[in-house]
Amino acid sequence: MTTITRFEKPNLTNMPKDVGMKIFKEILNSPVPDRKKMMEEADILEKQMKEERENRKKNE
Repeated sequence: MTTITRFEKPNLTNMPKDVGMKIFKEILNSPVPDRKKMMEEADILEKQMKEERENRKKNE
């Protein structure tokens, strides 16, 4: 027997006020992601993946 569990986003209107305020404060106080650093890391990983593919082609 298969069971399907569905997760939906919470409805803030049904939450207690203090819980909703904690969520909003957490969102507002979270640091902004450093997009430049993320892109640099992605470029490095992409370069490593290309090198690995080339090495595998050479070894075949």
